[in-house]
Amino acid sequence: MTMFEELMEEQRKIAEQQQKDMIAMVVGQMTGVRGSGHGSEEVSVPNVMSALSHRIDRFIFDPEVDMGFSRWFSRYKEVLMNDAKQLPESARVRLLCEKLDTVSFEKYQRHVLPREVSEIGFDETVFTLRQLFDLKSSEFTTKYQSLNLEKNDSEDFLTYMGRVNEMCEKARIYELDSDGIKCLLWIIGLKSQKEAEVRQRLIAVLDRECQEGRKVSLQQLHKECEKFLSLKRDSDTIAGNV
Repeated sequence: MTMFEELMEEQRKIAEQQQKDMIAMVVGQMTGVRGSGHGSEEVSVPNVMSALSHRIDRFIFDPEVDMGFSRWFSRYKEVLMNDAKQLPESARVRLLCEKLDTVSFEKYQRHVLPREVSEIGFDETVFTLRQLFDLKSSEFTTKYQSLNLEKNDSEDFLTYMGRVNEMCEKARIYELDSDGIKCLLWIIGLKSQKEAEVRQRLIAVLDRECQEGRKVSLQQLHKECEKFLSLKRDSDTIAGNV
């Protein structure tokens, strides 16, 4: 990291700490207001929301750069879950939804009809946004992608290491035993176009068994392959293609 980058990072940390201090001060004032029974708490809530909002970038769903909701939420989870915990739940929901871009918010709004966005709790809001805006890929696809990572010429080895580490954790490579690796490699090797249907069938079997928490041996996968080919021959016979 260059001296300029170090200076910018230090300034960013100072600004973030100042915002945290301001939030703590306002929250303290809110707590005092609750105890004294005065009616100025309504003024303090927007102040806290405004301070928190400045620390959160807008969410824009972009599959092209692997930007799903869970990835965005993990970056700001501390702000939304911890720093905002003194806010009423309705205010936390409003803060979260205000950080969605227009397209994402309107899609979410349509999805939860006939309920209003404000009627839904924070946890349910997060759950639904994950369902709508997380990148959906099969267990096989994620593991396949992790085994086909390549270093870009523009990235250093440390950045490449981080990318490999993130992808392998996302793919849960640590769950693969010897049979799992064999099955994965066996399907990856089915590259011919005439094996496309078999490949699709076996990927579906592998995904189904993974979701059920069951492990598949190479022999079981081969049996599924033979079963599929047998059914396909029967279908071709009935259709008069044989």
